[in-house]
Amino acid sequence: MTGLTGSRSSWTSQRVADTYLEFFRAREHLVLPSSSLVPENDPTVLLTTAGVQQFIPYFLGRQAPPSRRLCSVQKCFRTTDIADVGDLSHNTFFEMLGNFAIGDYFKEQMVPWAFELVTQGYGIPLEKLWVTVHPSDEEARRLWEAAGLPGDRIVTDESNFWGPPGASGPCGPDTELYYDWGPSVCGDKPCCGLGKCFPSCDCDRFLEFWNLVFTEFFQDADGSRVPLAQRNIDTGSGLERVARILQGVGSAYETDVFLPILRAAQDLLGAQYGASESTDQALRVIADHGRAMTFLVGDGVLPSNEGRGYVLRRIIRRAVRFGRRLGAERPFLEGVVAAVVGSMGSRYPALAPNLDHLKMVIRTEEQRFLSTLQSGLSLLDLWIEEARGNGRNHLDGEQVFRLYDTYGFPRELSEEILKEAGLSVAADEYDRALQAQRERSRGAGRFSVSRPTGETDGIVGQPATDFRGYETLDLASPILAVEGGTRGQSALAEGEAGSVVLAETPFYAEGGGQVGDTGEIITPHGTFQVEDTKRDSGGHILHIGRMLRGELAVGDASDARVDVERRRDIMRHHSATHLLHKALHVVLGPTAMQAGSLVAPNMARFDFPNDGPVTEEQLAEIEDLVNREILADLPVKTEELPFQEAVSRGAMAFFGEKYGDRVRVVSMADFSQELCGGTHVSTTGELGATYIATESGIGSGIRRVEFVAGRAAHALARTRSRQMSGVASLLGAAADQIEDRIRAVLDELKEARRTASHLEATVGQAQATGLMGRVEQVGDLRLVSGRVDATTSDGLLLIKDAVQILLQDGVIILGALIDGQPQFVASVSPTLVRPGFDAVRLIREVAAIAGGGGGGKPELARAGGKDAAKLDAALDRAPEIVRAALAS
Repeated sequence: MTGLTGSRSSWTSQRVADTYLEFFRAREHLVLPSSSLVPENDPTVLLTTAGVQQFIPYFLGRQAPPSRRLCSVQKCFRTTDIADVGDLSHNTFFEMLGNFAIGDYFKEQMVPWAFELVTQGYGIPLEKLWVTVHPSDEEARRLWEAAGLPGDRIVTDESNFWGPPGASGPCGPDTELYYDWGPSVCGDKPCCGLGKCFPSCDCDRFLEFWNLVFTEFFQDADGSRVPLAQRNIDTGSGLERVARILQGVGSAYETDVFLPILRAAQDLLGAQYGASESTDQALRVIADHGRAMTFLVGDGVLPSNEGRGYVLRRIIRRAVRFGRRLGAERPFLEGVVAAVVGSMGSRYPALAPNLDHLKMVIRTEEQRFLSTLQSGLSLLDLWIEEARGNGRNHLDGEQVFRLYDTYGFPRELSEEILKEAGLSVAADEYDRALQAQRERSRGAGRFSVSRPTGETDGIVGQPATDFRGYETLDLASPILAVEGGTRGQSALAEGEAGSVVLAETPFYAEGGGQVGDTGEIITPHGTFQVEDTKRDSGGHILHIGRMLRGELAVGDASDARVDVERRRDIMRHHSATHLLHKALHVVLGPTAMQAGSLVAPNMARFDFPNDGPVTEEQLAEIEDLVNREILADLPVKTEELPFQEAVSRGAMAFFGEKYGDRVRVVSMADFSQELCGGTHVSTTGELGATYIATESGIGSGIRRVEFVAGRAAHALARTRSRQMSGVASLLGAAADQIEDRIRAVLDELKEARRTASHLEATVGQAQATGLMGRVEQVGDLRLVSGRVDATTSDGLLLIKDAVQILLQDGVIILGALIDGQPQFVASVSPTLVRPGFDAVRLIREVAAIAGGGGGGKPELARAGGKDAAKLDAALDRAPEIVRAALAS
């Protein structure tokens, strides 16, 4: 298309969604809100990719559905086509219209309804409608014909069969609805050269817009199928595709879904859609990715190098790269995000209140990448020209990894740029470099917790556990199920570990950042020690632990007793978290939204986005504000309210969390109101005090505060007091004179270091002069290498600097034994640096002889070794290594 004119059709995307939902609401379907893009209770799934995903527990019989007829407009994100986004047909984020029947109506009702909605509700002309059916599904064919669709537009297709999702499981035929754009779409190749076009053709004449799945069989691993006792309906219809059809435009980017975003991108970048295909592609990438990143961040995803965070980082950086193509030199994506919120905020009302947070997260990531983008692109261009000059059609995987590790280029972004240049990447080499880096940096967090991903056989079919732990910490309840042990799914013997499910429980299951309870389950025959409590995907609360004494069996009566003091400590920290969250808003502003939290008995932590470190003055103000509300002894009230009423009252809801129609609101007078399912104190005075222990950065624009309350706060105060007394004793000063005495000691140390530095420089100059007598000529360059005497790495650098002044242009490789370990430094004059010959390569090869490794910049690199005995051998090899690098 030329320009951004759009369509004058009255069929807005909002009208499409409303028409769909109202059609099925009138047919007794319960309309449910979209779930988060981050699947609930399923860390094995990266992102929500289909409307049915939130309803899977109902289909599997693990949870009772709120209705056997459901429908929704679901936010979805698919990562498989990211590199293709920019053409006219691919998107990452999209909305899926869907209706679902769980053991209710089946295809004999679904087909006529689909025909009615499409031809009467949407008003799509009958002659534009085609469907495909599975060859075995004669019933679906008959139903379509009975509804009024001519038989010559019902086409069989072997691919119209869904499932099973694994080697075995539910499955069934499906039928797909297509819109016919007409033969003119085929261009100069009428009927695709096949004599007649069909929906399965590779041309763009037919657009699939609705898939109806009839789950009616269970397939065993051997391929045999038996009818399901409960047959289900699962349908999905892309909102953007239906809008395109009803608005009569050539792609989703010409619909009202994308036009406001494209227009904003045009204005921000000074580009004109329709000016060239390159410009159009860039604007489409920015519009699609801008929409996708807005909803990812809104659902709690933050940029990182793993999982969902990596997907977000990848699309942000891809959008930045295409913005650069259009001349962008400064951050612009927050303007695109604002356009997304303005366009879609009516359908997703949680977007607008979080706009500042969305913009800040994306702006921070964009700024971070912009700082290295040009350097990375320049290096990549250099490598591409070198590869072409040498007749190679690929880059080394280590080169592409360096772009990722040093300049922040996601691998896929580098691959996309290389593909445009007609090159590829040696993937195995990249994977090896990435794995080596991960092994170097692998480490677990101090407070990491795990959670189950699903149910086990002995629990499937049991009702969800009723949590009673708000009102009591000691409760009689029968044992419904047992997992683990040596006697199958019925009992645990003394010493055996396992999980226990009760009909109801006072134990809080890990969730909302709060750790699970511990305690005991006592039966007439034994005592089970609960070491952790978690909730599975079926809503069962799992008491995880070990039999201390005796035995336990399904059907036993039990007395479930939570560790009271531990729970009270957790409650104090959870209430303190709410106070801290509000104080952060007061001091730092509303963008300090929760980005992660942990509430434990001995501490709590809170993650939030912020442009930089929180100052000491701000931390003091936050801590003072929290303790002021503790001293005020505010009442802590919990109540259940309709979601919209709670939000309208000012309760903080976290975008990305899944809330039902009714929510639990925790209020601390007028100071704090949050939607929360955790456990809390009765008044803020029960916290005693709260102290902030640390503040640090944990990622791109994310800060972390760790703090303590109650008994842990008193323990920290005692510890700090003892530490201060110990410091005073070491300094020989009174407590009120510690700062003055430390300043005096630091001044003395500074003077001693100045003297030592002067002496080290003098000695270093002498060593440098001596080294200049051993200059070697290697090819066209001069090399100075050898062992020197240095006590620190800075001293080693001083000697290198002294040699460099005397040598001017050349290569320097020096080594020293520092604290018993070999250390190396290498420098290469800028005029000598070229691909394949730089300080990093030289230092790595030298250090490897001493069992070490290192890195740095092309002109200067450092390394360490493990084998002190091989220091001299490594340095002796320096001329040979330089010679080989020159020849490569």
